[in-house]
Formats: sequence, structure tokens, C-alpha cells
Amino acid sequence: MIGRLRGIVLEKQPPLVLLETGGVGYEVHMPMTCFYELPEVGKEAVVFTHFVVREDAQLLFGFNNKQERTLFRELVKTNGVGPKLALAILSGMSAQQFVNAVEREEAAALVKLPGIGKKTADRLIV
Repeated sequence: MIGRLRGIVLEKQPPLVLLETGGVGYEVHMPMTCFYELPEVGKEAVVFTHFVVREDAQLLFGFNNKQERTLFRELVKTNGVGPKLALAILSGMSAQQFVNAVEREEAAALVKLPGIGKKTADRLIV
């Protein structure tokens, strides 16, 4: 598993960043809340990653800190939430905003996120 990458930002094309480390360029999918905190092209960045292997793809998802990655991992454990939806959730609000909404059981705030309906919001709160 690839848990962390440190390297030079070669390209930034939301929501993807191309990060070169050890002569290899890694395409990393990032929530927009993390993407906009990345340094500019040509600068060094560190991202904590979650590696997904599917039959048709191998995907890296990146985060600015371990807490965001942990939240992403908890989200994808939820029935009906895959990596792409978890990425959309974390793009729609910060990790702290999401945690606050869940703790306060604010399903209405979660339903405003793209791809989240009432049932999914209720599952996230439980």
C-alpha cells in the first residue's frame, strides 16, 4: 500500500495532481478542500494517500493530513459510499464541517452535498 508521497508538484488539474517522487509521476485524486492547499507547480508537497485497487483501475486518493485520510476511509466503509462519492463529500465541505454536521445530526447539511440523498445522509449520521 502507498500511504504517503513526498515529491514535486508537476501538474495541477482539479481534482488531480501529478506528483513526481523517485522519478515516477503519481496521479493523485484529491478533494477540492485539499487540492487548493497544495503548493504551486514546481514546489514540494506531501500527501497522505489511500490506494484503491479495482478490477479495472488502480487509484490513489490524497489528503493533506492523516485525519482527512482517516475520515475518507471511514466514509468508504459506509454502505452506498464509494471512493468517488467520499471525495465529493470532502470536496463539498471541510473534514471538520463534516464531523460537526454528523455530530449535530444535521442531515439537511449533508443532503446539500452532490450525490448525497436523505438515505445516505442518514447512514452517514448513524
